Amino acid sequence: MKDIEELLKMTERPQDYSDEEIRQMMNDPDMRAYYELMVDAEAGFALRRQENQGKRFRLMRNRIARPVPMILRIAAIFIGVLLLSGISFAAYRLIAGVGESQTQKVEMPDSPQKADSPQQIVTELNAVRTFENVELQQILQELSDYYHVGVEFRNEQSRHIRLYTKWDTTAPLSQIIELLNGFEKVSLRLTNNQIIAE
Repeated sequence: MKDIEELLKMTERPQDYSDEEIRQMMNDPDMRAYYELMVDAEAGFALRRQENQGKRFRLMRNRIARPVPMILRIAAIFIGVLLLSGISFAAYRLIAGVGESQTQKVEMPDSPQKADSPQQIVTELNAVRTFENVELQQILQELSDYYHVGVEFRNEQSRHIRLYTKWDTTAPLSQIIELLNGFEKVSLRLTNNQIIAE
């Protein structure tokens, strides 16, 4: 009996024994048989614990994995189809809208209009024309065509002044001339439906 107690102490706290003491104890056939019996018993207990844990896991999984009613499946499919349709429609509108230009019609009476009113039949909404390193002569010619006014250069050198500017086609001509007069070498005025460059 004392040997069994010693074997139990050795298995619980092997660090208290030297390698030689453990070897002597395991060389004894009775101690070896008791030790193997203890190992088999421990393995059996471990297997039993694993089986119990497996049973608990299967029970919990069966409780959680209840079948989904058919009406919920149909509702999920319907919601999925609606969501996909909405995304497809939005993508189509986004892609189709890229190439379109928004336009509006401007009615033109038969009589000539004042210089401050745009006279283009179809204009782009929020249209901004950018001039990059363009001669004043070309800019004023476009303004003349757009607002149906004449252009007169009183100084030939002013024709070839190059400018970087933006022109909002929805703005009145007087505002555009005021903007261009902000440049150092440009002096413009509007009189009698004519732009005069000095």
